[in-house]
Amino acid sequence: MTTAVVPKAPLTDFLKKKLHEGSRLPWTTNFNHMRRVPRHLTKNSKYMHDSFDPDKKYSFHIPKDRVKFWNIVPGDLVRVRGRYGNKLREVFRIRRLENIVEFPLPENARPTARPPAYSYASCQLYMGEYEFPPLPGSIEPRKLPVFAERMGTTPPVYNHVLHRWEWQRYATRTNPVIPEHKDQHLIIPWPEVPPKPDPAPAGLYDTPAAEVTKVTYVPPSFSSNLSAPLPRVPTEDEYIGGMSHPTKKTWFGNSPPVEMYLQRELTNPHSRAKKMKRWQSHQVYKKSLLKDYIAAEMRELNGRSSKEAKAEALFKWRERLSTEEEAERRRRWHNLAVAEKAKKKQARKTKREAKRRDHLTQLELFEAPNQVIPKDVHTT
Repeated sequence: MTTAVVPKAPLTDFLKKKLHEGSRLPWTTNFNHMRRVPRHLTKNSKYMHDSFDPDKKYSFHIPKDRVKFWNIVPGDLVRVRGRYGNKLREVFRIRRLENIVEFPLPENARPTARPPAYSYASCQLYMGEYEFPPLPGSIEPRKLPVFAERMGTTPPVYNHVLHRWEWQRYATRTNPVIPEHKDQHLIIPWPEVPPKPDPAPAGLYDTPAAEVTKVTYVPPSFSSNLSAPLPRVPTEDEYIGGMSHPTKKTWFGNSPPVEMYLQRELTNPHSRAKKMKRWQSHQVYKKSLLKDYIAAEMRELNGRSSKEAKAEALFKWRERLSTEEEAERRRRWHNLAVAEKAKKKQARKTKREAKRRDHLTQLELFEAPNQVIPKDVHTT
């Protein structure tokens, strides 16, 4: 393990997760909780956790007031200073952006109850029970719970294998003071992370491992020589015929043409790169169209100066662009209008069919004179 500068993770995704649910991991993967929070995240209530109260001043901390090296992590046993005495509580979750330590809910809590949460500064880490000298008049040693009043850390080191920061935490002052370790730093081990539960056995609706590992696709075989010619692009009839009859692959051999001929259909046409490419091609088209208009006007001046000819070419160019934009706007409007009209027509047709079906279902024939039942119809 060596010290290194680790690149910062995307701030927005990190903050959305931390603001919403905090952290239940005992280790630190990055120090993004020391960065400034964008205002649009703090003002939007859907990114806040359940116990967030915007009216309280302590609900959020500025970066300089946040704890950088968290020595109290999920899985530790702590006590809350004040009127709670030496009651031990297990840390359930921490909220690094607010210096808040959360504890699990009791078993008889309401479903809508919030987990108890306290400030990081009000929690003291439990170190275990130590033996102390007996009281005056007694010979038996005492065993008392010891808590860390003040803690320190070793220099953090980044673990490139586990991708997280690591350091040792130790107590510089304890309560009560341990006589034999009065001037020593007591190393406090980190809590053990429970192992992940084994996956449940495969059931009726689970896919067997043999089906998952089965090879169902063979990539096409291209020539490894860079100077080899590219495969010939087939015509539409050849392509449809080859896909419809796999045994008659005359133009692409044993390699299916999926990657080569469906790449345009399988890509997202609304991606940023595609939009940028279309915009750039349109800019090139406008520039080339302006050059054509200027060249056409300069060939036939008819007594005009070159400046007047260029001005008239610019006017015609703008009129042409305006006409094309209006035509494109009308085309889009027509497509939307036709689609909306077809949707309403289909809704009316469905409603009419449902109404007719209801009439036939609820049809009742009452007995009346001049009614004849055919002889070949057998009533039940």
